[in-house]
Amino acid sequence: MSLTPEQKNHVGKELLDNFKLSGLTPEVIQADLAFSHEQFEETIKLGPTSDEAAVATLRNYLEEKLKEQGKEPSSYPE
Repeated sequence: MSLTPEQKNHVGKELLDNFKLSGLTPEVIQADLAFSHEQFEETIKLGPTSDEAAVATLRNYLEEKLKEQGKEPSSYPE
């Protein structure tokens, strides 16, 4: 399943918003998800070589961490 440009924009904003809101460092996320630095950077930016499965994993991870912190994750329509 490929995302349309609009969907990609929404998911990208959601990832960045939730990353900032979480207060987690890239290093913590990389350790928790076993992502390399490069994989994290490509995924959080939805770069051209980002993997859909990694995007979904990061998205779900950030949502879970925010809920654990009692915060409401950002969500954009897809």
